[in-house]
Amino acid sequence: MKRLFALLCICSTFFPSAVFAKELTVMFHNTPISYVQKPTIKNGITFVPMKQTLETIGASVTWNAPTKTVIGKKGDTIVSTCPNSTTLIVTSGEKTQRISLEAPAYVKNETMFVPLRSLLQPFQADIIWDNNTNTIQIESKDFVIEKTEKREIKNKNGDVVWKANVLYPELQGESEAIKKINEVIANDVFTSLSAMENKVSPDNIYVSVVPYSFDCNYNVTYLDNNTISLLLDYYEFTGGAHGTPFRQAYTFDLNTGSQLQLSDLLDTDVDSLVKMTFKNNIQKNPENYFAGAEEIVDSAYFMYDFYIQPNEIVLFTQAYLLEPYAKHYQPAIIDMQNVVLKREL
Repeated sequence: MKRLFALLCICSTFFPSAVFAKELTVMFHNTPISYVQKPTIKNGITFVPMKQTLETIGASVTWNAPTKTVIGKKGDTIVSTCPNSTTLIVTSGEKTQRISLEAPAYVKNETMFVPLRSLLQPFQADIIWDNNTNTIQIESKDFVIEKTEKREIKNKNGDVVWKANVLYPELQGESEAIKKINEVIANDVFTSLSAMENKVSPDNIYVSVVPYSFDCNYNVTYLDNNTISLLLDYYEFTGGAHGTPFRQAYTFDLNTGSQLQLSDLLDTDVDSLVKMTFKNNIQKNPENYFAGAEEIVDSAYFMYDFYIQPNEIVLFTQAYLLEPYAKHYQPAIIDMQNVVLKREL
């Protein structure tokens, strides 16, 4: 036992990293990347599996067998390299350049390993090293990408009687939390789209001059390592002076994929705070609201939603509940400095 203790003391003195080193963890927006082949550090340089790392940040990856080259593509940026190469070839649009790798790429267990910092440089990702936890955090500026869905319905004369233009966000990452968030958003978007599409009759020949339409846009209002808040703004036109707007707000925990409620954010009586915030807004700007708006806030059928912006929580109601069409989505602001938060924002 004494010999074993002495040996451990010698090892911890001369080879501390070999005996007590913590396992290296690489995270993407605070979510650990579940690598099949583990990243490693050699001579102070972090090497990661090229394919899985690129896929995590939203790139597509292919393998060119004849040249033994791994090729990653995200947007109009293409990167490629091969085993033992000290160069990463980067093509963006019509411009091609060569970036020197910090160390040569190599293959282990049929997996290409490359220096992390060199690999992500063309994608303008931030890399943050935490020496205390032996953790690397990757923060991509393209964490949220735009997805598009376009549809149209024509009548028997070939005229377009309905068209849809839908833009919605998709978060990049392979964690179960990210998949859960994307599933919730996509399900809501396509449920709304299908419901509207099913209302339209292709036999209607009278709406071809001004076709019915369905539009959706989004806005990410807040994003940090733990939380994302965003809006989906729908607009449905089925004739008349104007269409009908509808806003759907989401705030998600990026670690669990759970949708957060105000009670998850605020350590207070949420119901009382919400009513007070709306009433203060109505009293300050009565011209933006219907007469009797304060009574509606106190009623049983009062409904609201919220989203986060830096340093504030924004409350709103759907059009026509408290405000006329021209004034819809009046923001009622909760200043984060004036409340006790349950989580850091």
